[in-house]
Amino acid sequence: MKKIYYKKNIDLSEPESRQLLTFGDSLIEKGFLRQFSGDETKVLIYLLTHLKEDNEIEIELPLAAGALGLKIKNLRKIISNLAVTGIINRETAEGESFFNSYLNLKAVIEKKEESEQFTNVSTAGAGSEVRKQLINSNSASENEIAAALISFLPPNNRNIHRREEIKSWLNDFENKMLKELVRRVDKWLKRQGGSDHLQGAYAYLKAIIDNWYQEEITTYEKLQKQDKLHRETKELARAYGIRSFSSNTAQLKTFQSWLSGEQALSKELALAAIREAVRRKRDGQPSLKYVEDNFINPIKELGISSLADFKRWLQKEMDQKSSEPDRRDQNTSKNKNKKENKNKADKSKTKNSDENKDNYKWKDFFIDFDKYKE
Repeated sequence: MKKIYYKKNIDLSEPESRQLLTFGDSLIEKGFLRQFSGDETKVLIYLLTHLKEDNEIEIELPLAAGALGLKIKNLRKIISNLAVTGIINRETAEGESFFNSYLNLKAVIEKKEESEQFTNVSTAGAGSEVRKQLINSNSASENEIAAALISFLPPNNRNIHRREEIKSWLNDFENKMLKELVRRVDKWLKRQGGSDHLQGAYAYLKAIIDNWYQEEITTYEKLQKQDKLHRETKELARAYGIRSFSSNTAQLKTFQSWLSGEQALSKELALAAIREAVRRKRDGQPSLKYVEDNFINPIKELGISSLADFKRWLQKEMDQKSSEPDRRDQNTSKNKNKKENKNKADKSKTKNSDENKDNYKWKDFFIDFDKYKE
């Protein structure tokens, strides 16, 4: 049963208009206008609204140029480009003020269909070859990149919505980034055992795209910096003892904060700090707070920028700590001497007291003796 769709017409004509041109939304969504540049689209619309009988065109170039906001020289060039595609059957001659030709409406529709057919052929049943060709090429057009991206989808899922989605990526990201995206997802697909397309490949691709939007990575240079940060973060995680992790864990966010920002440390300094913390905490894994408080923050505060400076600072810290027990020993020795002196004084005092007692006894004896003598 044939479906009946509600059609809404928007009329931009004036009472004196003699020709009306209707463009359907489905035609636009299928990429009809994508095959023409902006100026070519303007000229094509002008030609379509100035047709005579049997699709004959007769326009006055100065008037057309003025209406479209183009220079006559540029208008001639655009008409020549349209003539090459077969949409019109002749070019403009130099010095002509009037242009007479015929518009080939069939060629306009066929050009659209050829564009769709090219995309379908490029992506049907040969996705791995399309991607391989793109990855190995030194430069690639947007059409080639789009064909490689959509090749990760099964043929029955390659609808207009996916094509529009990919088109938006082409506008938002550099071609070099999208080419790198194809390489990464193709590599992942091969590891999963798929050669052409596989369930989940496009979801994996979209996850990468979503991350780029979230991190505002829109240039290849920014992508390289992000990749470097990710690699270095994984190295710190391994040095700390993490083997299996997700890039969204709090620990990895902490590692990234050490390597980024205004006081970013080099990977080598951060690794040295972690290793020194692990060495000192022989009884177990040090907490990240311990690493930060004892190494990362002092490194930033002191402006340490090289491993040599870091080693000198560690040596200085060790020397200071080694001198602290000596002072404690000195204090212990002093306390011991004081105690010994006090003990001697107590003994001396006790001895004197005993002598005084003895003297007193002998004195009493002599007194009694004297009495006895009397």
